Amino acid sequence: MTRTTIVRLVLLGLILFLFVYPLVRLLLLPVLMPVLASSHQSGGWHAVADSLALALVTATIAAPLGALLAAFVTTRSGPVALITAIMLWVLFLAPSYVLTTGWMVVFDTPSWRASLLGQAFFGPAGLILLYIVKALPFSAFVARATIGGAGAALGEAALVHALPRTRRIGIALRLLAPALVTGFAVAVIETMQEFGIPATLGTATHLPILTYAIYQRLAETPTDFAGAAILCWRLIAIAGVLAVASLAVQRRNAALRTGRARAPVRRPPHRAEAIGVGLITAGLGAIGAAIPIVALMTRALSGGWLATPDLGAVLRSLGFGLVGATLAMTVAIVLLKLRDGGARRVTAAIDAALIANLAVPGLVLGAGYIVAFNNRWLPLYGTTGLLIIAYAAGMIPIALRMVQGAFGDLDRNLGAAARLHGLSRATRAIDIEAALLAEPLTYGFLMVCGAIMFELPISELLYPPGETPLGVAIVTLDQMSDFAAAARLALLGLAAMAILAVLLLGAIRFIAVPRKMAAA
Repeated sequence: MTRTTIVRLVLLGLILFLFVYPLVRLLLLPVLMPVLASSHQSGGWHAVADSLALALVTATIAAPLGALLAAFVTTRSGPVALITAIMLWVLFLAPSYVLTTGWMVVFDTPSWRASLLGQAFFGPAGLILLYIVKALPFSAFVARATIGGAGAALGEAALVHALPRTRRIGIALRLLAPALVTGFAVAVIETMQEFGIPATLGTATHLPILTYAIYQRLAETPTDFAGAAILCWRLIAIAGVLAVASLAVQRRNAALRTGRARAPVRRPPHRAEAIGVGLITAGLGAIGAAIPIVALMTRALSGGWLATPDLGAVLRSLGFGLVGATLAMTVAIVLLKLRDGGARRVTAAIDAALIANLAVPGLVLGAGYIVAFNNRWLPLYGTTGLLIIAYAAGMIPIALRMVQGAFGDLDRNLGAAARLHGLSRATRAIDIEAALLAEPLTYGFLMVCGAIMFELPISELLYPPGETPLGVAIVTLDQMSDFAAAARLALLGLAAMAILAVLLLGAIRFIAVPRKMAAA
């Protein structure tokens, strides 16, 4: 057995311990505790029904709208397409509870709250609006990949053979069907797994939401682990059914796609297309970024910065993000380095565990950590170490996907040439690989660090007393209707991440650019 295989087996054991073991312990509770579970079998169905209804309405709107924007971004060029792509990423990266806080500030005044818009916002309509904003990027990204994989050959062949317009539209819809179905399934799953919006606006609307119902069963005293496990099973079952249906549609339409398909040629949009998509993008930008950010800034600048509760949560969560991102990126890099060798079964098992973990919501993962590490054999619950481990474990799949493209672009002959010229392993790692991968690794690190800094469900379940993370502090202030303090914390958190990004990117440019120039 080679040293590489041993390292792979150790990593597999670590991933099984961090991902599989906590989830199995949680999901087996209804079997291990049948007496307690039987008393909860009929409970929680109201939350399941309400969450599923809201998710279906959200997906019905987000899936076609996301497919429309994806088709425009994939097939059209120009400033409108670029701005639309940027806006989708802004909506994707924006923490949902920060967005919700901004809108709650907008409707905080008595006149606005008593208006028809205010009454609609603090009800199902407000939840659906915010759900659409957060689900839309997922649907658009999935649709964009599907549309890009379909290629341009069929559309060009239809034009060459002078098919009628109705036939060409039918072909386009057939090509778009997998994107619509997959986007619909992803929007439903992401909406049902969303926790930030139910934890803020959901508590104000008094609607039972599935993810918040799971959290309540874990946060109340005595803790209802069996009831939480049953609700987790229902959430996973719904996601599994939708995922299977999406895969079936994709497989049925696989004949229309080929790995050799040419990417669609980007053409300038017609004026009507540019105006229509531009208006949609402007509306999304206003709802998902401009209005809530302006509201947060206006409320935050009203004074009282020094009296803001939990100011230390900003630097604390930034520290959590730096340590957690370092751990997640390190594991991701090691996994990518080990993929080049043999032991395909071990590598496939690691990939399967990571993909499964990516599909599990953070709330369920956090619940699994409580069950797995709150005993006399592994008494880690209530410690900062377990919180950081949970952060890193949840972000390893994202970190892996953020940097695997950059690693795949490295020419394998670089390492062979370096060894041929007698360069040491440290020299190869620092002067060749680190120099070439510095920028993509930095972008991946910043994304993972930001996600950890603003993470909410794992933070709510696992943070130790006296170590309140930023997300928990903001949501707590929202629930206390102290929107001014919540706005200040949110803006300080965004400013801290912006400063970190400027410093890291500036340092990378200062370090990496001279090496590139010298190499040239």
